Amino acid sequence: MVRQLIQSGWERIKDTQTARHLAPYLARDLQPDRWIFIVGCYNSGTTILTRVLGEHPAIGTLPGEGTFFTDVLRAPEDFGWPRMWACCKDDVCLKPGAVTEQDVRRIKRQWSIWYPKDTPNLLEKSVANALRIEFLQAHFAPAYFIEIVRNGYAVAEGIQRRANLDRWPNPEYKNKYPIELCARQWVACCEAIEQSRPDVDRFLRVRYEDFVRDTKGTLDQITRFLRISPIESSVLHRTWSFQEMNEPIKNMNPSSFERLSPRQIRKIEDVAGDVLRERDYPHLSSEQSINN
Repeated sequence: MVRQLIQSGWERIKDTQTARHLAPYLARDLQPDRWIFIVGCYNSGTTILTRVLGEHPAIGTLPGEGTFFTDVLRAPEDFGWPRMWACCKDDVCLKPGAVTEQDVRRIKRQWSIWYPKDTPNLLEKSVANALRIEFLQAHFAPAYFIEIVRNGYAVAEGIQRRANLDRWPNPEYKNKYPIELCARQWVACCEAIEQSRPDVDRFLRVRYEDFVRDTKGTLDQITRFLRISPIESSVLHRTWSFQEMNEPIKNMNPSSFERLSPRQIRKIEDVAGDVLRERDYPHLSSEQSINN
């Protein structure tokens, strides 16, 4: 109940500078056993994976993306690009040494008032973190990175459908992004994470399709990677409130595929064809049926 009230209050004040400036004075130093970062593209399952892992008694989470809980990190929305960091990459990217240790401490202290106390592992999920992996590893030790990757067709469709250009007016598009731009965001995210991966000490990649098909197996893989106890089986059978619906975890790819026209499918493949093959996702234009 207390956490729900905090989350409700945060929704009203999270975008104000006052909240961000007050946070360090109400904060505490964070020294968890592990920092856990979920990385992946928009509409890839990062939110539901974060929520499920947040049910573990040894994992604390924030009420939303950590980028919005600090004034040190910039969000794509700040530049009018909701769900589209690929178009403001230089503005949201952060490399080791780009900010001072005082700034890093400020991030942690601003986050600390929203994390539950006495939780040994702290999890954070901001999609723009795909551009900050080396920074996070350098300043949030020990850092564990879990990438969740999803079929690029479904991701592109979801970005186009859910990007709210009314709330964050875009400098170039009025109603919605073109589907090829959404595919470019998926490619950019895959490439950014792949480029950082060789320099990461602790990295695990899981697939959205495996997570929804074998949730227990995927979560067991993750908890072994983190060296913590398994998730309670009761969590696996819950329904989850997401996008104004209460549903169990299930594969949403087929409904996304159905929303795409043949023309949109070809445009996605023109942009993302090579990466789709690299990630073992068959081209929809040449498939009679897709069963994943």
